[in-house]
Order: sequence, then structure tokens, then C-alpha cells
Amino acid sequence: MTNSTELSRVPTFADLPEDQILWFLSQSQEVNLKAGDVYARQGDPPDAMFVLLEGEFQWRGEFGGETIVIPGKVGDVTGALPFSRMKQFTVTGRAVSDGRILRFPSSLFPELIQKMPELAKRLVGVMADRIREVTRLEQQRDRLAGLGKLSAGLAHELNNPASAAKRAASQLRSTLHRVKEASHELGRRELTSIQKSGFVHKAGRAATRHSDDERSRRSDRLLTSQSWTE
Repeated sequence: MTNSTELSRVPTFADLPEDQILWFLSQSQEVNLKAGDVYARQGDPPDAMFVLLEGEFQWRGEFGGETIVIPGKVGDVTGALPFSRMKQFTVTGRAVSDGRILRFPSSLFPELIQKMPELAKRLVGVMADRIREVTRLEQQRDRLAGLGKLSAGLAHELNNPASAAKRAASQLRSTLHRVKEASHELGRRELTSIQKSGFVHKAGRAATRHSDDERSRRSDRLLTSQSWTE
């Protein structure tokens, strides 16, 4: 049976007045769980707040075809919270090992806010921490999805021999076309052998710069993908 001393060791309840702790306990139900037991199910109405007292726990749910797993630890206050607009449990709470929890009905939240104002304020902080964690998980999921698409695109571009051959052939055709035009231009002009040699040298340097620029662009794309993942 949970007593006031044990509940006071939970950080959210620390240093609260004894009479308030006793009232909370009188309105709560202690639940003994076996490993694998579910204490909150995804999709069900959020009808209770839980204080995890003993054991190992886990929240698990499906979001966009992906499985999200959030560990629960002793001392956590979780489930429905005062001022929350949650319409249903978004994940399933399950005991990983044998354990104990306190179940406080959400129907008593108005009375809790009145009788335990300091606890209500602390629970607002718990809810804010939960929102930040959910936001972090969503951002992480979006970044992983984007990384997967970027990696697939880079792998296709850099590792596909057919694409590489096609790109090289296109560059070669472009270079040969410029050489042909330069040759015709030389034929139409009355230039000395030294001038012709200088013209050819400049054309060769331009073709080299084009090839170097293309390699630089590919390198930049790789560097960009690396910095995005850091």
C-alpha cells in the first residue's frame, strides 16, 4: 500500500503538505501490474493520470506507419494531465516488468487544482516537457525521412554506372562541339601560327575549367549532405 512517504519521494510531489498528499492518495487507486499488462491503451479516452512507483514501463504507438517507443521510469507522472486537451491516449502504456502504479481519475482534476495548486503548477511543467519531447521526436523522424531521400538520390547519382556514362558522354559531346566551332573560327580568320596556338591553349583551359566546375558541384552536393546530417 502506497503511503505519503513513498509518494513524497516522487519529484513532482516532493515537499508538498502532508494533508494534500494524503488527499491525493485517498482518491487514487494502486494498481499492481504483471510484465506485459497494459494500463493505458492507444485510442482510449484519457481517463486517468498515472504515477509510476515501481518497475519498468514503456509507451508505444504507431505514427505515420512508424513505431514510436518511449521508456517510462519510476517517478514519472504521466497519462492524462490537468489542462491537457488530449482527446485520447496517443500511445499504449505497458509494464515491461512487474510493477506498481497509482491511478488518479481525470474526472477529479478540477478538485485537484483547487486542493493542490502547487501540484497543478508542477503538472503544467510536466506537460510542457512532454510537448517538447514530442516535438523533438517529430523533428527527428522528419530529418531521418529527409536523410533517406537524400541518400537515395546521392547513391543513384554517384553509384549508377549508366548515369555516370551518360553524363560523361554529354560532357564529351559538348567539348567536341566547342572544338569544332573553334576550328571553323580559326579557319575563317587570318591568324599567325602563334595566335592560333594561343587560341587553342585558351580553348583547352576553358574545357578543363568546365570539367573542374562539374566536379566541384558534385563535391559541394556531397559536403552539403554531410553538413545536413551533423
